Amino acid sequence: MIRIVVVDDSAESVSAIERLLYFEPDIEVVGTANDGETGVQLVRELRPDIVLLDVNMHGMDGLAAAEAITSTVPGTQVIMMSVEDDLEYLRRAMMAGARDYILKPLDMEELPAKIRQVYSAARAKLAALAAPEPHVNGTLVVIFSPKGGSGCTTVTVNLAIALRDFTKRKVVVVDGCLQFGDVAVLLNLHDQRNIGELARHAEELDLAFVQEMTVSHASGVRTLLAPPRPEAAELVTAEAMRSILKALKGGYDFVVLDAGHALNELVLAALDEADQLVLLVTPEIAAVKSARLVLDVLDALNYPEEKRLLVVSQAGRRCGLKVEDIERSLRARVQVRIPWDEAGPLLAANQGRPLYEADPEAPMARSFLELAKAITGAAASGKEQQRAAAAEQRPRARRILSLWGR
Repeated sequence: MIRIVVVDDSAESVSAIERLLYFEPDIEVVGTANDGETGVQLVRELRPDIVLLDVNMHGMDGLAAAEAITSTVPGTQVIMMSVEDDLEYLRRAMMAGARDYILKPLDMEELPAKIRQVYSAARAKLAALAAPEPHVNGTLVVIFSPKGGSGCTTVTVNLAIALRDFTKRKVVVVDGCLQFGDVAVLLNLHDQRNIGELARHAEELDLAFVQEMTVSHASGVRTLLAPPRPEAAELVTAEAMRSILKALKGGYDFVVLDAGHALNELVLAALDEADQLVLLVTPEIAAVKSARLVLDVLDALNYPEEKRLLVVSQAGRRCGLKVEDIERSLRARVQVRIPWDEAGPLLAANQGRPLYEADPEAPMARSFLELAKAITGAAASGKEQQRAAAAEQRPRARRILSLWGR
């Protein structure tokens, strides 16, 4: 049973929650309180698994109560409740030690699901302390394009499945497009677990907890999904992203990150940990111009050329630039060409079945396998030298931001 204490200065709200949870077979309300001071004392006495705390209470409010509980009863997880749909309240709740935040009026399905999710995450952390997983020296591959429409998510998902198929190793996909990520859509996955849960525990991550927050796909690839709501993306800081990626590299042979299209602090944090950057460019002037700017920035940061893979997406598209012209403009060699396929990716996305699985003999699917081979070859040939160079010469996000005049 998941033991719950409810603290809310509204007796009506407390009664409603008790009625709501009464029919949940694995959840039991073991105590209630109508003010913060009494609630903290009750939690210290009963030591429940989870406490539901209202933010706005007379006397000791929910934020102060959460701080008192997390500092004295660390085994109890705090879920904050509020009528305020405000990101600032969410931030303050997380800083006070809350593990989740739910809006009033409470949803009859959402509240039990949140309770089970927070409880499962806490259990996973305890399991990690009891039986730590062996450490893996994994390869982080960052998929990035400065221009939308280049197929970052399609490449990320299919590359991960190709890596799994080719190497038979452990592979995880990370949806780094935190506001509007589509990895879940392309893989037809539906789950509440997401990167936001890990971000809240960024300073105390362990491998078992990280693995618990990933979702399994039929291909054998694991996925770390984007938050379900755009505003929750604000909780994933650059330092949290760095910690999450480090933890994943300790448990998976390949970590494939969909980094999207913005060269921001999160992407730069990912590049600090990356073993390979796949830079996608489409055969059009605007995309080549943007790719040139990215390469200039990487050069300014002394980002090693051997860690870059230049890939042309939609190669052979009608009226598109020739690959030779792209290479000349970027002064770089294109390693892999992903051919133009108007119908394949769209059909695969609508069906929730990646192209590499749906039609492995399609030219585009074969290009994903070619990219997987290029990445495994690069990882095997120069990983140690690359890491040494990166540690010696690459600055953190603040330098790039100052370079761009922010």
